[in-house]
Amino acid sequence: MSVPYRFNTKKLKKNWRSPVYAFFNIDRVAVQNVDGRNCHFFPCAAQKCKTRIGGVRRFQDSKDKASTANLKNHAIGCFGNEAVKVACVDKQAPDLQPSGSIFTAFARKDKEPVNYSHRSHTNPQVRYVYLPTAGRPSIQLPSRFTISRDIKASFEKCSDRIGKLLREYPGRLHFATDAWTSPNHRAFVAWTVHLEFNGEMLCFLLDIVELAESHTGVALARAFQAMLERFGLTDRVG
Repeated sequence: MSVPYRFNTKKLKKNWRSPVYAFFNIDRVAVQNVDGRNCHFFPCAAQKCKTRIGGVRRFQDSKDKASTANLKNHAIGCFGNEAVKVACVDKQAPDLQPSGSIFTAFARKDKEPVNYSHRSHTNPQVRYVYLPTAGRPSIQLPSRFTISRDIKASFEKCSDRIGKLLREYPGRLHFATDAWTSPNHRAFVAWTVHLEFNGEMLCFLLDIVELAESHTGVALARAFQAMLERFGLTDRVG
């Protein structure tokens, strides 16, 4: 007969005084049963935990059930040895969120020795995604799909406002265009509009589209007419 495991969070928190606990979400500690063994699951406080389960399991049927060794090793892996060392020395965890200052990131701490490295970066290390996240695992970069979606949504919203402004503008609109061929032999064309608004010169990018054929006069005229129809500006060209 199995006896349900009782978990008193408030009572256990009084014994969790090690600075290492600050690298975990203590308020979200839960009880799990893995292969018939009860354990405390400590969720990692990093936004991008480097482990599959996203935290540390501390089994309660072992002699070292109160040990923080696994928690410390996990914190070093996700936050770096320097952050854990500072937390243990100062008896409190440093700010888990980066300050954003490059001087803070590379500043020399107290009397620590200065280390130099003459080893060049490998190809994977020079990739962009590795540069902003180096030493700062809490940074979460958006995916290319998120960036593409946000840019498209922002462009569509701005296009609606620009189209409304141009349709209501009483003065003349001056259009400019440029066409080019990409290295992979694709034809593109872009349009801008220029106008005077409240004594200031304004310039807006209206659209960039890919042409189905080369930059012939007929192809450019058709693309320009389609762009005017999208913005409702066909009556502004005479």
